[in-house]
Amino acid sequence: MEEEKKSLLTKETIIACIIGLVIGVAIMLLIGQLTSTAWMTKLKHGDEAVATVNGKTITAQTLYDEIKTSDGLEVLLDEIDATIFNSLYTLTEKEEEEAKEQADYYLDLYKQMGVSEEDFYKSFGFEDKEDFINDIRASLNTSKYLYDYIEKKLEKGAVQKYYDEHKNELESYDSEHILVRTSQTVTDEQALALAKEIIEILNSGKTFDEVVKEYGDKIVHENLGFQSKTASLEKPYLDELIALKDGEYSKTPIKTSYGYHIVHRLSTATFEDLRKTIIETLAQDLLDEDENLTKKAYIELREQKGLKILDEELKKQYDDYCKELYE
Repeated sequence: MEEEKKSLLTKETIIACIIGLVIGVAIMLLIGQLTSTAWMTKLKHGDEAVATVNGKTITAQTLYDEIKTSDGLEVLLDEIDATIFNSLYTLTEKEEEEAKEQADYYLDLYKQMGVSEEDFYKSFGFEDKEDFINDIRASLNTSKYLYDYIEKKLEKGAVQKYYDEHKNELESYDSEHILVRTSQTVTDEQALALAKEIIEILNSGKTFDEVVKEYGDKIVHENLGFQSKTASLEKPYLDELIALKDGEYSKTPIKTSYGYHIVHRLSTATFEDLRKTIIETLAQDLLDEDENLTKKAYIELREQKGLKILDEELKKQYDDYCKELYE
């Protein structure tokens, strides 16, 4: 259940973000310094020493030339794109919450691997949690642009048409649930009794949030996000989810292999909720025809925003990169 609550797109986006950070953050930090006004002033006299070893001096110019040749273009474009995307989009309140939840998800994941929060920030080059969340925000804005770009490549009205024609099969529901687990120390009868007790408390007028706070570690509380009628959830849970109306919760405990659930259906997906999923489906033919479509999307946006690369070597690298994509 825990894994099912994360949307596929969000997972792929954030995982890509994390992987990119692992391989790129050290270089990004160096490039960030190189692009500052103070550093560029120093490079006018590039013989300043940045390190010495065995009697050899490594100068600022040597370091800059090496980074520029090996990874400079990639890191430069990352910085450029993040600046553009963050100026184009503002996250909704829901997306802001999603960004924070994703940050907590990965921080918890690393803590389970024995990495402290402070060490996580230090390893990936973040100043603090807010800096990490800002990186996730940028990733979400990038996804927004790609969806908008691909939708414009589709036939006009194609997304709405697909929704109208497949509304029933696309229908999905957002839900949360309280789970009372059965275990070696909690019998089936005890779990069932506690689940019934919780339902009675909900019936008395208490909210899910209040119940979760009251029962603490005696229960598990999860939000599964939008799940379709064909989602890979256990049948009793899925049947209950479909049978409920928006805002309703289970009046009797629902048993699965995990224990007893009280399911709370929050809402039914709207067209806007499903828009990204539909675009992914319709875009497959476009992506099959041109595997470089998303890279071209970035190039077009940079042109629209008037990108000018002033460094001659980096400009040549970028021109060659663009030429290769369009050949």
